[in-house]
Amino acid sequence: MPQLYIVYLDEFGHVGPYISNDDPHHNTHPVFGLGGFVLPAEKVRSFSSFFFKLKQYLFGSYDIPEARKKSEENGKNFQLSTWEKKGSKQYSVTNLRNYKKELTSSTNRIINRITKDGGFLFYVGEAKKTGVENHDPQRVYTSSLKEIIKRLDDEFKAQDAQFLIFMDDHETRTHIVKNAIYEMHQQQKFQLVEAPVQVDSQLYQTIQCADWFCSIYGKISYFDVEPDIKPDYELFKRYFGDRIANAQKRSNVRNSLPRKASKSSLDKLSEKFNN
Repeated sequence: MPQLYIVYLDEFGHVGPYISNDDPHHNTHPVFGLGGFVLPAEKVRSFSSFFFKLKQYLFGSYDIPEARKKSEENGKNFQLSTWEKKGSKQYSVTNLRNYKKELTSSTNRIINRITKDGGFLFYVGEAKKTGVENHDPQRVYTSSLKEIIKRLDDEFKAQDAQFLIFMDDHETRTHIVKNAIYEMHQQQKFQLVEAPVQVDSQLYQTIQCADWFCSIYGKISYFDVEPDIKPDYELFKRYFGDRIANAQKRSNVRNSLPRKASKSSLDKLSEKFNN
């Protein structure tokens, strides 16, 4: 029987149009992508337990007690099993500066566990064309999803393996995910067992983990596309870039756009010709 792999995906960047960081409306992110990680099916249950225990270790002294306290104040029952720590909160520039050892250590533990279990990191993104005209969020999202299915199908065809995709639930994406059925059947993507499944991240430790990775993917890709706009994001590339590169398969952020010259390169040119 073929080996079955489970792919866990979330979004990174932003699917809407982008003009510039200082535009009053379209300033969120120059990249959009989908990413996370992949595990053999028989390793999923133990990994979920590992990640759940890791969260308790990392946040048991403050975040979890505070969440429990707020729930009680609002007359609600606190459920540790459905408590989330969003990647955007965990992987902030401030946290990486103040808690570099803890953040890099815990992230390395996760990556080591995934690769030890026979899995790998995975992401596909695209640098968006600057501007609003002709920007189609559905096309951008569908493009990344189709590319993911294509690459994973190629990967697992070489292994004579099959895969399933689990994605964070997003009601506005349902019709787009349905397009994956076409990609699977009409384009003969036989390694994909069923169309991607959308799930509630609160119920899936694995999807929460994918969200953590997407926070890192998003910051590294932002820095790669516009290094002068978010120079602090270089920290994420410095501390996580090599580990991600060594643990990933068939992953990248496609960038066919003309790249702006960085401030440092312009300064070097100015110095060269002024001398």
